[in-house]
Amino acid sequence: MGLVINGNNPPSPSFRRLMVFVDGENLVFSFEKMLKDGLIPNENTIHLENIFVWNEKTIDPRMFEVIRATLYTYAVGSDEILEGINEKIKQLTFKKVHSSALPTNITPVVFKKSKKSNKTKGVDIKMTVDILTHCFNDNLDTVMIVAGDGDYLPIIEEAKRMGKQVYLAFFSKGMNKNLIYNVDKYILLDNIFFNS
Repeated sequence: MGLVINGNNPPSPSFRRLMVFVDGENLVFSFEKMLKDGLIPNENTIHLENIFVWNEKTIDPRMFEVIRATLYTYAVGSDEILEGINEKIKQLTFKKVHSSALPTNITPVVFKKSKKSNKTKGVDIKMTVDILTHCFNDNLDTVMIVAGDGDYLPIIEEAKRMGKQVYLAFFSKGMNKNLIYNVDKYILLDNIFFNS
């Protein structure tokens, strides 16, 4: 990374623009499978059953200016229930390690579905559109996808083709290993969400 020199001010590190896209449904289902296997979440893990799981250490902002972090998920229930879920997600935060003035809260995108068992593709489609739109418009330098689903492989390849770095964060449970070989960096979330 180079240095940015502003007139007489001392040089400061240049930060890459990062946007984070969280497949909340994929993440929470993998997390819940690991709970069933007997793993114990740590005190910083926030979990709303079948809806989302989060830990503020999921995003490591060193050397990045985190422009936005968006969590996409589904919920069953009334508009009031969905509004409450949106509010809970909006209160989630991530850590920052430098003096960025940007907010550190998570942006919610909550889709309504009629039954818990319904399989839908709304999260995948919306995340794909958002990632590719931001890449095409050059709104970011690095994409971070929080999911272990192999469906994201074509999106990863396209983002890289557009000159973007792609990071991936996921749990060991339910991870598609083909993703590892196609990203610039991957982060295993097991030790971030669970006690070792």
